[in-house]
This record gives sequence, structure tokens and C-alpha cells, in this order.
Amino acid sequence: MFVNNFKMRPVAVSVILALSLQGGASTEAKGENISFGNTLKDTFASDDPCGHNKRNIGALVGGVLGAVIGNKVSDKNKTLGTVLGGTLGGTIGGLIGAELDNRQCNLSKIQKKNGLDMQMTPIKANAEQPNQNSPSISPAQAVSNNFPSQSAGGSEPQTVGLSVSVVDQGSRPQFMSGSDVLQPEAQEHFTEIAKEYSSNHFVSQAGTNDPKEIAKINEEMRKKHILLIGHTDDTGNSKANAELSERRAKSVAKLFKSAGVNEDQLYYQGAGETMPIADNATEDGRTKNRRVEIVDLSDEGTFNTYLASRQPNTSYYRPSEVNSSTKSSEPIINKQHQVKTAASSSKKTLSHKAATKTQTVKTVTATTSSSATNTQKTMTADKFVDFGGKPFSIAEASVNAGDIVPTKVGFSLINEAHASDIGRIATCNIDRPRNAGLVKSLKDDSAYRNTDYLPGLNGHSWYDMVGGNMVVLHNVAVLRDGASPANKPDLKVYANYKESETNKNPIPDIHLNPDVNTYLTTNGLLYRVFTKGDGGLQCMDILMPTKYNSVAKEGKLVYGSDSADYVSNFKPKIQK
Repeated sequence: MFVNNFKMRPVAVSVILALSLQGGASTEAKGENISFGNTLKDTFASDDPCGHNKRNIGALVGGVLGAVIGNKVSDKNKTLGTVLGGTLGGTIGGLIGAELDNRQCNLSKIQKKNGLDMQMTPIKANAEQPNQNSPSISPAQAVSNNFPSQSAGGSEPQTVGLSVSVVDQGSRPQFMSGSDVLQPEAQEHFTEIAKEYSSNHFVSQAGTNDPKEIAKINEEMRKKHILLIGHTDDTGNSKANAELSERRAKSVAKLFKSAGVNEDQLYYQGAGETMPIADNATEDGRTKNRRVEIVDLSDEGTFNTYLASRQPNTSYYRPSEVNSSTKSSEPIINKQHQVKTAASSSKKTLSHKAATKTQTVKTVTATTSSSATNTQKTMTADKFVDFGGKPFSIAEASVNAGDIVPTKVGFSLINEAHASDIGRIATCNIDRPRNAGLVKSLKDDSAYRNTDYLPGLNGHSWYDMVGGNMVVLHNVAVLRDGASPANKPDLKVYANYKESETNKNPIPDIHLNPDVNTYLTTNGLLYRVFTKGDGGLQCMDILMPTKYNSVAKEGKLVYGSDSADYVSNFKPKIQK
């Protein structure tokens, strides 16, 4: 019996040895006994940012794997081979796991020293990652199919990285308004933060002289991908915000390089207003949204999956304002659609056809500059186009998009806010364009993975007849990473289109390069087009399939005149 029991012990023994080498203890400083349950919590689930959760988990996993390997390779003495293999594996595993523990601890000290508003969030993913380089996998599939939940029998999520957000403080901004130059105080604390991501720094912190361990640490550190993201609030011009946040992210990335981080590992992005973490309706929320985020992930595979499955929290998106001159936060819908009596609605419906017979002319003054003088030119929009729709209502204008796909199904931020809700921007005319930059490499400023598209959304043209008018969207392209638009499409509308009577090269009545927002939802990809009211056309919502299909699932086209707004069904298909 003793012999049989002994044969079951080597793996456990090796784990205990590995943990003991990492400084495990069973008594308090005063010599008081502590319970085994408390020991386990302190060892693997401590709330202390300077605890060693990941190091000890790494030691446990490394110890088990090392014990198995040692048992297999040692022919003469299975027990000794198991113990030695477990000890070596546990030591290496513990050192690798300690990298995250050590950084969180040191960052918490930097936070306290500098009085920073810093949020540190471990990033977790299931152990089996999908191959994001496969063109057959869409972000929706990656999230819904390839990341099984624990309750469904999926594997225990593993920590694969860390998100660190350094948030602006009202009286201590990191950048002056409109500037991409770090303030002196911010320059100091970001330099301290950047050093924590250097492999040389961690090797010195690990306190090991073993060449094998040092080589292993450097190997693991070189696999890391570090993304610096600039974020803003939603005030001001969205495109300008995205461009400014990109310049700021790049300036911090350069600082990381100067602190010893290899530029091959460094990437940057200007997310602008697209990824809020607080409500932009309040000053406190807007302050929290002005931040620099540092995301590091363990290797290229997890980095690719993270980018592909990342989604904004649209529950913090504000509906568009009534108009810029009133500075009101009241949604457009309250002004345009809420105060409509049955009599006025009936009257407007009857007058709709008459309105389409009238040429609606809009004069827009645009200022163009030259080296010597400013000149003005007047642009006149074409006539109002009737798309044969119904009077506007939220129910009529909404597509069945479902919910925003939550990032935490695949990648989980421990303290992540609730799942995103698209209800506040349910229809296209109460949303507005929101710009974000591409992820770029610091080494050469090239866009990262910018040629990998969603199926069917890689430059095709989509078209549909709406109320006797041909509506065509050329060059519709959506990147796989984050399901973000790759470009602005080319929109053409041919009024009263009759193919048999139309020239081969007709002149469109409306021709635009509109802004686009894209939202990955549980029912497809919501492709939202903003047309700025030209010819009465306000915007379009198209629910695209995430698997290849030549026909959209459904769509809505919103248009109107000064008297009323209308909605038409719009279900485009790929032009072959």
C-alpha cells in the first residue's frame, strides 16, 4: 500500500518544491498558523496587486508539465526524473507568470507615487485560440463559435495579457488641448511605466543568473505585442479626435522604445471617441474617456484574436444633437418625430408625393483657402428623390440587428462594463459618424493586417432598387480586425431608373463618398451609412451577413424633406 501511494506522489511533490522555490510559506510573520484554505487564496487568488497569483499559477502549470516530461525522459529513476523535471518546469513557469505579477505590483507603486488615475485589467481568453489568419473565420464566428463558455464545457480562461489605462485628471492633463506632446509630469511617469515592459528590466527584477532561465524569459518577452491606444471624449470633430489620439499614442510608443522596448513589439492606434469607458454626458465621464491605454498580449496569435474580437461599448454612445447651433444634448428623434399629431402626420403623408415634384435646393457655403486669399464656392444639391417609403417611426426604421457582440465572450476584461447596448443609437438618423484610426506598427508606420476583410465585404459593389430608384454602393470593404470600415464607399443614386431607357453611363442624381460606422452584432454586421441629407437622403442601415452571402439580410433607408421623414426597405445584393 505504501508503495502504491508513493507512486502517486511525484507530481504533487514537484509542485510543492516548485512553489517552495518561489517563496511559498505556511505561517504568518509572527509564527501564527494559517489555514490551508487561506494559503490557497493567498497563493492563487490574492487581491493584493503585489501578490503572486500568476507566478504561482505558472509554477503549478509548469510543475505539472515538467513532472510529466521528467517522468517520460528519465529511464533509470522515474521518481527522481519526475521531481527534477517538475522543479525545473515550475521554476520557469513561475518566472514567466511572475512577469505579469511583477509588473502589476510595480505599476501600482508608480500609481501611488505619482497620484495617477490608473486602471489595470487582466485580459483573459480560453486556452484554445482560433486561428485568426484563416480567411474562413469572421469576428462573429471567432467570438460566438470558437470561444466556448465555461458553463458550456469550455476550458478555464487563462490570463494572456494586461490592459493598463492612464486616465486624464482635470487639473493634470497628460497633453495640453490639441497637442501630442506629453506634459513634463506625464513624461516622467510614462517613462517609469515604459521601463516595466522592457525584457532587460524584468530579467534584472527576476534576480536569476541561470542562462536557461534568462533565455526563456527573453524568448517569451520577445513574443509579446504591445499596443498603445489614444482615446478621447466625444466632443468636437470625430475625425480630428481620431487623428490627434493617434499622434498621442505614437508619442507614447516612441517613449516606450526609448525606454528599451523593442520597436518590433510596439504598435499604436488612435481610437478617438469610439471606445468609451464612461458616459460622455457628464464631465466626469468625459474626463475618464480621455486616456492612454497600454495593452500587451502574450503572442501574435492572441494579439490577432484580440483585435478581431474587440468591440466598443455603444451603451456610452450619445445620440446626435438636435443641431450644433443649439448645443442641446436632446436626441434628434425628440425634435423630428416625437411631436407629431395624428392630423399633422396625415397631412404630411398626403403632401409627400406633391413634395417630390418640387425641386428642393440647398445652398451650402464652403470655404476653400489658397496661399493668397480665401474664396467661397456655392454647391447646389440635386432635387428631392422620392424612395416611396412610409412615415418615419423608430419601429419602422430599425433593423433586427440584435445585440452588440460582447468582447468578453472571447477576451474578458475582469472589470469590464456590462454588455454593449445599441438601443440609444437604434436608427441611423440618431447616430453620427465616429472615426478611429488603424492599428499601426511603430517600426515603419504601416497598418497592421489591413488586407484581411470579412467575407463578401472586400471591395464589392452592392445595389438595390428602392421606390423606382437605383441605389448603388461601390467598394464596400470591412476589415476583419474589429469589423471596422476599411474606407468610405462610393454611393450613387439614379432617380427613376429604367434600365431599358438608360444610357450605359448615366449621370447619378446623388453621388457621395459617405462616412460609415460598422457594428458587429449577434445577427450580422450593421453597416451604417451617413449621407448628410443630399437629395433628401439622410442615412442607411444595412444588416450584412458575416458569412459569405450575396444578399444583405435586411436594410432601411431614411430620407425626408422639411415637412416629414420617411423610411424605405433597402436590401442590396452584390453586383456580379
